[in-house]
Amino acid sequence: MTDRPIRILWTSNIDLPAAAPQLGLAPAPFGGWLTLMTSRLGRLPGFEIAVAMRSESRQFQKVQVEGITYFALPQQKDRFDVAQADVDRVLTEFAPDILHVEGAEMRHARRFLNTWAGPRLLSMQGVLNGYASYELGFLPIFSMLNPLRPRLMLTAMALLFQRQRQFAPRLPSEREAMRLANHIMGRTLWDRAQAKALSPQARYHHCSRILRDEFYTSSWAGTACEPFSIFVGNGASPRKGAHVAVKALAQLLSDFPQATLYMAGQDPRKLPWQSPKRHVGYPVYLLDLIRKLGVEENVRFTGVLNARQMVDRMARSHVCLMASIIENSPNTLGEAMILGVPTVSAYAGGAPSMAGDEVEALFYRPDDPAMLALQIRRIFEDPELAGHLSTAARARALQTHDPDNNLADLIAAYKVIMAEQLEGQS
Repeated sequence: MTDRPIRILWTSNIDLPAAAPQLGLAPAPFGGWLTLMTSRLGRLPGFEIAVAMRSESRQFQKVQVEGITYFALPQQKDRFDVAQADVDRVLTEFAPDILHVEGAEMRHARRFLNTWAGPRLLSMQGVLNGYASYELGFLPIFSMLNPLRPRLMLTAMALLFQRQRQFAPRLPSEREAMRLANHIMGRTLWDRAQAKALSPQARYHHCSRILRDEFYTSSWAGTACEPFSIFVGNGASPRKGAHVAVKALAQLLSDFPQATLYMAGQDPRKLPWQSPKRHVGYPVYLLDLIRKLGVEENVRFTGVLNARQMVDRMARSHVCLMASIIENSPNTLGEAMILGVPTVSAYAGGAPSMAGDEVEALFYRPDDPAMLALQIRRIFEDPELAGHLSTAARARALQTHDPDNNLADLIAAYKVIMAEQLEGQS
């Protein structure tokens, strides 16, 4: 270790809320992990923290907020990259001891990793190469390409086009970013498997996420929840599995006619008429499925929720559902568990590293709506089971997402990286 502060440069895919006002931007309801961890690091002696953000700002900006330096790098026209000159400027000006890249899926991550010759730590955010086989969410795409059903055919074509033009081109960049990192940080066994497959030469470090503050100060109470309500945290793409949740809901209604599925995110029916998503793509498929199954009165879209609204909606729910077909470390699962909401989760990706089946959550195959319906039914019918799941989930999540423990794990990783660097220089 050195006597001077260790200089850590993080990269971010978004403008962090802490810096947005000084940049003249509206704070986004995202970036909680980065904001919380960098602010904690910034208060510790021995560290100097900066964040390079792919920004909505139209010009390069540098601001300081509570001892942390924020660089706003204007995003390029394709929205996934930044200018090389801006990357060079940040790295030259701040000269980090460790470059800590958050997420490999954006092109600017590769640009930073390719430019910096010093220690390069990559935190796995999502793993697109691991998601690729599941991106269409097990939808029957080729049977949907039916000219006798033009609306369905257009939806399938839009999904295939989106995968080929927007998703697939990002895969090589992510693989290259993973290859360029000499240290990888993840949270689950699935993360570790993907790191080994994509970056076998890198050293792996474990560090769980800190959740947003609001989730630590609230909790679920069975007597206060809305009976037979189900909450899904995201239904924007096939990979999130909302269509499986809708099919399960339809199976439940014969015994629980008042059951309601709340889905976080914008209501597709309220999109502007000129929006392409109003006419083709996954929202159209989802709405058609809802109509076909006759569950229009039982599905409600909440709109985009901030942290406080998310806590309130989750805490009022009878069941929280993590429906993703694949997910490396689902935040929704951790948030539901720390609130103590009885949770049903797809057995997918990193979810089994976060909860034990029949202990802290009930699992189901991600493409099996009948099994999902049964697991939800068990909670609806058994308050004692719901209570046991709630208590066990909250206890485990409070350990997994303990801010002090996670900060200690992060600092330990930095110390290992610095020790390796100093050893290599001697």
